[in-house]
Amino acid sequence: MMWLFALVAALIGYALGSIPVGLWVCRMYGVDIRTVGSGRIGGTNAWRAAGLKAAIPTIIGDAVKGAVAVLLVRWLFFLLFPEPGTMSVQDAVTRTDALNLAMALAGGLAVIGHNWSFLNGFKGGAGGITAAATTLAISPLVGGITIIIGAFVIWWTRIASVGTFAVGVAAFALFLILAVDQITPWPFAIFGVIALAAIMIALRPNREKLREQKERIITLW
Repeated sequence: MMWLFALVAALIGYALGSIPVGLWVCRMYGVDIRTVGSGRIGGTNAWRAAGLKAAIPTIIGDAVKGAVAVLLVRWLFFLLFPEPGTMSVQDAVTRTDALNLAMALAGGLAVIGHNWSFLNGFKGGAGGITAAATTLAISPLVGGITIIIGAFVIWWTRIASVGTFAVGVAAFALFLILAVDQITPWPFAIFGVIALAAIMIALRPNREKLREQKERIITLW
């Protein structure tokens, strides 16, 4: 039953990730974000569509839904599978692995839900903010480093897509390295693979624009 819970966790992650925060926020300001700029519903395009007043709540919402997916699954796991008084070492390891896999799938599917939301015709954003927040919820250490890397790259390049790429690569690389060294659990590397794949697929058009040097630059005016 604990392993089957991972499937439930994936559905929870996808459902929460699919909440189209940017679409709803920009709609409050009379703008259909899907008709502006890249057509995505993330924070960067919300900025283009309705300004900072729309970008800030969009970024916060996209981050919260990813983190909540992981934390909710963790809470449900302990609620549904309370820790028994005594356990063998093998049972304890199995229990921990099942929890970590559930959290990893919830986080990964939250990113997929954000990028391909069933509430938005299976379209969405690029997944950078949601991936960063889910990484932070899964591992504060890796998440903190990932956010710093992503923020620095955006500041340095002034290109949101490059920063998003950096978030995906950093989360994947850090979780993989730490899993190989047995510092973090192996399921977290699965999250890194899912998050990076979702970001890379969503940003295929941006990779072409980067090669052609036509990618949009972030400006404050």
